[in-house]
Amino acid sequence: MLNKLIDQDVVLIADLKYTIIINECLMIISKNLPQFETSPSLFIVSGDYEALFYFAFKGNILLKEKIRMAPREEAKEKQAFVGHKSGMRSLSAVSHEGKYDNDLKLKFAQKVIQTTNELINQYEIKDLYIFSPKYVSNRLLKGLNKSDKEKVLLRFWGEYTKESPFDLIRMIKSKFEEQ
Repeated sequence: MLNKLIDQDVVLIADLKYTIIINECLMIISKNLPQFETSPSLFIVSGDYEALFYFAFKGNILLKEKIRMAPREEAKEKQAFVGHKSGMRSLSAVSHEGKYDNDLKLKFAQKVIQTTNELINQYEIKDLYIFSPKYVSNRLLKGLNKSDKEKVLLRFWGEYTKESPFDLIRMIKSKFEEQ
């Protein structure tokens, strides 16, 4: 039986060997949608700089983690300076906008992979669903070990970070109905 204990903004879901402690709102999944009864499922919803990690289990879904790394405003602009020193040499400086963006994407990808591995191991996740652009999904899969890659049941390519978790479940349901 699923027990819900609420104490000081912490929700505890306990079911035999699965225990999830969160600081987020527990949402109940409508009965006409998949209930994820057999084991906890992890939804990884990612874009370039934002990732959401949802748990779905026993008719409930909750946001477990959120990662956001927004690029700095000054790195988006082209910056340049050209000056002269004593009329002999010119000094110049330029923005490293492209390098900064690539470094940020790499750091973000590493953090998403690290968080995914931690959640899979900590909560014995059996099913993974990935909602992200294709290149982000491929970057994530490269960082997972072989046994975790086999847990990926479905991948949806696109930007879904602003979608409701219930819309994500509807997408899963329609995909399973097609098969």
